[in-house]
Amino acid sequence: MNQFKTFLEAENYLISKIPQNYNSKYQGNWGLDRLKYFLKLLDNPQEKIKVIHIAGTSGKGSTSYLISHLLISLGKTTGLYQSPHIVNLRERFQINNKLVSEQKFINYLNKLIPIIEKTEKSDFGELSFFEITTALAFDIFYQDKLDYAVIETGLGGLFDATNAVNNPNKLSVITRIGLDHTDILGDTIDKIAVQKAGIIQQKNLVITVLQQPKAQKIIQNTVTLKSAHLYTIEPLKNYKIIESNLEHTLFNFNFLDQQLNNLSLSMIGDYQIENASLALVAVIILSNRDKFLFHENKIRQALNSALFIGRFEIYKLKNKILIVDGAHNPQKMESLVSSLKKIFPNTKFEFLTNFVKGKDSTKMLKTITPLAAKIIITEFAVVQHGQHNSESADFLTQQLDQLNFNNYQVIKNPNQALKSIINDSQKKVVITGSLYLISAIYPKLSKLKND
Repeated sequence: MNQFKTFLEAENYLISKIPQNYNSKYQGNWGLDRLKYFLKLLDNPQEKIKVIHIAGTSGKGSTSYLISHLLISLGKTTGLYQSPHIVNLRERFQINNKLVSEQKFINYLNKLIPIIEKTEKSDFGELSFFEITTALAFDIFYQDKLDYAVIETGLGGLFDATNAVNNPNKLSVITRIGLDHTDILGDTIDKIAVQKAGIIQQKNLVITVLQQPKAQKIIQNTVTLKSAHLYTIEPLKNYKIIESNLEHTLFNFNFLDQQLNNLSLSMIGDYQIENASLALVAVIILSNRDKFLFHENKIRQALNSALFIGRFEIYKLKNKILIVDGAHNPQKMESLVSSLKKIFPNTKFEFLTNFVKGKDSTKMLKTITPLAAKIIITEFAVVQHGQHNSESADFLTQQLDQLNFNNYQVIKNPNQALKSIINDSQKKVVITGSLYLISAIYPKLSKLKND
């Protein structure tokens, strides 16, 4: 294979590695074994870096970002590997919260090409997009000699490509567990918890929020089996929300010997306080283990400057407020609606929405209709992340009819839908339902913001 000369060539190559049929998208233990073989040929960079590994149903993206952001504020060089990206593929590979340069990306991927070819000639067969990008992230973070690598799982945990790290010094973080990807991970909380807890390796330090009883028991059993050590954080005991508004969320935090009052988090929404608390616990544990200073003032400043795109992100356009939030499962949607009610009491919104095909769209529509003055249904098809199609507009309108909600409109082109809702809406606007919808409209949204 020829070496890539441009970022577009490299990106197109990776996109060509996206599985095209459902059965090849998630190959379980076989896919993980293939990646481990690939990484072994790379001399196992994932075992030579300090990894913070995050799994969960809701909040894992925000928690990963916040852990990275806090570590950087304390002077630690930190890599962040996340998915999906919103606009640019390089969002998945960040160093100190900055995208790796196109040239660095090309250079590192070119170095992997001979090893990719060798792996694909083996019995394991063709590597997937996510397997290659995961290995690429491990290699970049190792070669750049970073202090820490924050790695967000793609799907599940037990058989996820990111679970190739077997080092006992890995810090495992499990965010809120709920029902999502049930066709792959299982249709009950306990089945899904087994997959999420699968990131826990021998003698890891483990952090989780207080989960539903079945999930908590599975995490505890896994911790015992792996001779790991568990920290469980709880509302009121470890954190308490004081105030929520459009500017920030104030909260008190307490863990071990750290008592921090009146912390201001710039990421809006009560649910972000749980994520921020997980991140704070992770950084405190690392500072104790690795002997670096947990500097309170720097932590306060970092929380107050945090910004994670696509999560309760607020735009003020033409004297209108737009709230953009990729709430893509029922648990996330309930959290979003709860925050909307608290910040905007007795308020109706106009929603622009759609969901990835196969999600529990009925439950999510049922959650938003009580707050909706109007709902605009759009559609999307995204190939840059893999082939992700939205539910059809006809399907969603049938669901709205069954919910006895009649004030809806269909505008299938997402950019036209965005333009319409900005120009015509008399209410506050909420754009939600899928990060892939956010991705589809984000370039247009950013342009409108800058106009």
